[in-house]
Amino acid sequence: MTLSKASLINMILSAGFVLTWSSGFIGALLVGDNNPFQILFLRFLVIVVIMSPVVVIFRKNILSVLGDFNKFKFVAITALFGQFIYLVCVFYAIKLGLQAGIVALIAALQPVVTALLSGVLLKENLTFRQWVGLGIGLLGTCFVIIGGTIADNGSSLPFWIYLLPFVSMLSLTVSTIYQKKNVKIEVKLPPLMFMQSIINMIAFLAICIFLVPLEDWSGFDNWFAVLWLALFSTLGAYGLLAIMLRRGELNKTASLIYLEPPTTMIFAYLWFGQQLNIYEIIGSAIALSGVIMVIYRRSYPSFKKNDLFKN
Repeated sequence: MTLSKASLINMILSAGFVLTWSSGFIGALLVGDNNPFQILFLRFLVIVVIMSPVVVIFRKNILSVLGDFNKFKFVAITALFGQFIYLVCVFYAIKLGLQAGIVALIAALQPVVTALLSGVLLKENLTFRQWVGLGIGLLGTCFVIIGGTIADNGSSLPFWIYLLPFVSMLSLTVSTIYQKKNVKIEVKLPPLMFMQSIINMIAFLAICIFLVPLEDWSGFDNWFAVLWLALFSTLGAYGLLAIMLRRGELNKTASLIYLEPPTTMIFAYLWFGQQLNIYEIIGSAIALSGVIMVIYRRSYPSFKKNDLFKN
């Protein structure tokens, strides 16, 4: 059976999203013992510099956002909930010793919360098969969290550390639903990401100035972490997320979150030697079967080139 062009593009976008989003958890491991908030500040500073031509190319769109309260509110809310709060909780949890794979798994609860809220707020109905798939995915995620906590030294961590990824998950859920609900707001993708990066850069700089002092550090490893987070985890992950939200249904996009924990675990094992236990392997397999049930369909929506910048 040959794949249509639309089907192939959907598969590429989905695979790219899973890989780039998972790269953020690995980026948190690359930070090591350094101040994570300083590296996050530098991450968004690099993005602002890279995307500076956006100011010239999309200056009219940027000026329209600055002159329209609703548009500016859209940019600010998606930046603070979809990136700032999410990143603070994820990086701090990993900094305190929670395994990157476990953080990714807790974040993988987002599709269930998204499905429940979008059904009420966006009138987006799920089929019975999709509900079963979400339930299976949730079961697999819980299996890994509970079993993994008992099996390894993660059980010695205080309980409140496990709450941090839950806060990040809820924050991203708020941002995702808000973006989908306000998809008609005319803010093109490049200026949206540029302005979001400026907001996050200022927010993380404020943390470094008032809460966690800036460190004097340099070296290849530190800048590699910054560039990794800037290019893959921000420009790649959030760019693909925005494109997919504008192209397809919210729940099928969110369900791809289930594929990130096993991807993160594989990266963490190959790169940092973080071992996979039997609970993580079995739970990931269960979660994978759930996501297949949610996202599988016989046909895909048509794809047009201007969808990349569609408002």
